[in-house]
Amino acid sequence: MTTTTVHDPAGTRRGGAALPALAGIGALAAFAGAAVTFADPLRGARTPAEVAERLADSSAPLTGLLLAVYAVLAIAVLGGLAARLPDSGAVRVLPVLGAIHLLLLTVAYTAPGAAVTVGTQVLDTGVTPAAAETALVIANIGHPLASIFGCAFLVAVAIAARGAKVLVGVSIVFAVGLALPPVGWAVTYLMAFWFAGVGIWLWRRA
Repeated sequence: MTTTTVHDPAGTRRGGAALPALAGIGALAAFAGAAVTFADPLRGARTPAEVAERLADSSAPLTGLLLAVYAVLAIAVLGGLAARLPDSGAVRVLPVLGAIHLLLLTVAYTAPGAAVTVGTQVLDTGVTPAAAETALVIANIGHPLASIFGCAFLVAVAIAARGAKVLVGVSIVFAVGLALPPVGWAVTYLMAFWFAGVGIWLWRRA
């Protein structure tokens, strides 16, 4: 008795094509979870001591973990996009700029959680005012830099995806938003929707 193995390349392609969409939706879910868990515990704090006290009682470590998950899944979408677009100079720098944007954003959001983790689990000193102040400094440096590199990343996407009008248009709108200081911080949060949309776009185009 013999058995015959039937390979289904089409089914394999369909399954693989869905991965960017799943990664994009997962990235959006992780970012939404991070936004909900953080809930701005520092609002109203005026001194490093007040910031340290509020951080100690916050869910900042969980927020940092969710942001790390967001970054990993978003980078997976970046890989799928770079593989999909025709090879060019813009495509080569696209993953680098996107990864830097995500790394800076993750550092900005994980700094408060790191201060809590180090103070409570490593040094057993609690969150000190100095650690809280340092975390805020890192966050306020990382966030605007993430906006700058995010803008450069989206410009590279627009150049590399000249044949995809929808992707180019949406990327330009997001790039302009990131370049405007009054709204750049808010557009940085909305980038999770961009990654989710691109993941779905890659799936539908496969």
